[in-house]
Amino acid sequence: MLRILSLSVRRLQAVKGIKRTLRTFEQWKHEVSQLKPSPQKSKKLLVIRLDDIGDYLLFRNSFAAYKTSRKWAGYEITLLGFTLWQELFEHTDNSLADKSIWLNKHEYFGNETYRKELWQRLRNEGFEVVVCPSRVRPLLLDDMCMLAAGADTNIASCNDFMYPDWNRASDKLYQQLYAQNTLCHEFLFNQAFASWACGVSLSLERPAFPGPTSNQPYFICFIGASFQSRRWTTERWIEFINLCKKDIPLEAVLAGGKNDIEIAAAIENATGVRNETGKVNLVAMTRLMANASAAVSNDTMASHLAASFNKPTVIITSGDNFYKFSAYKEAGITGVTTIYPEVFLKKWVQKKHQFFKGYVAVTNDIATIQASTVHEALKNSLAEPK
Repeated sequence: MLRILSLSVRRLQAVKGIKRTLRTFEQWKHEVSQLKPSPQKSKKLLVIRLDDIGDYLLFRNSFAAYKTSRKWAGYEITLLGFTLWQELFEHTDNSLADKSIWLNKHEYFGNETYRKELWQRLRNEGFEVVVCPSRVRPLLLDDMCMLAAGADTNIASCNDFMYPDWNRASDKLYQQLYAQNTLCHEFLFNQAFASWACGVSLSLERPAFPGPTSNQPYFICFIGASFQSRRWTTERWIEFINLCKKDIPLEAVLAGGKNDIEIAAAIENATGVRNETGKVNLVAMTRLMANASAAVSNDTMASHLAASFNKPTVIITSGDNFYKFSAYKEAGITGVTTIYPEVFLKKWVQKKHQFFKGYVAVTNDIATIQASTVHEALKNSLAEPK
């Protein structure tokens, strides 16, 4: 009953949010129409990628196609990216673009001057082409920045938001749209879109991250996530780590962001594990993962980083957006085990194990996943030959 009530409240909030966003979108479109025109357009390509770290990790291998394809030969390529993963890009992927522009979302939504100056900067660059490769494209971010750039040609995927009104308003802004005909993992979608947008044929087996790796005697427990419904509970982590101490000959290492420090302290106090939560930046986190023997993570960026290093990986997920981010096995990517709550698995059985849209989890769903289930999954992952 509580689950049904929670979902009903979310739907009501979503309807209000859709209407509010569409009103803001119309207002901002008018503001963009008042920008000063660019002095001159030249062979410049803008790629807009403003989603989170995990999305970028599943995109970065496909991004290389823009630089190497014959279609965009001679174009200066600029990335408009999210400041959250700027240090990672500049450390690892700087060669994929000729220039980069970074957007701070807090400033963008909260500071009108910042937003308008960014829009005018994009307009002044004189881009000939804009490509928006995200399959879920926020109206007020990707689409507004595309309009601000004022390019002659705008390319994107048909928007895949769950709100049809947003998708219709978004898609009609573009001259070229990639039709999303199948539900698939985000890594595979990025390959397919890049192949279409660049006129190439990509065939990448799995996400891959550069640099040396090793298998030191520890495994990562990544306790953070952007939404509460994607966070396994503190009590479950404590129970899981104590089980691992009995028969897994690896040290557990806690990791997460600054918002996870309090939870990590509670787990550390209860288990005595090494705690790196909030202590390492994104680049240092990649090194920590590169040298781990395995990873257990909520459905967040760390799971994709672990898969990129081909580490035995266990993902604990509520089932939200499962076909995009957690269905690694179904995408043919080995070494990743995904643990779902029973309430989601029942729904998937009803769908005859076919991918489906629109599943919404509530906060308590992920808490029903037992520590013993995750513990057994980690043991099996470590035992599998690589």
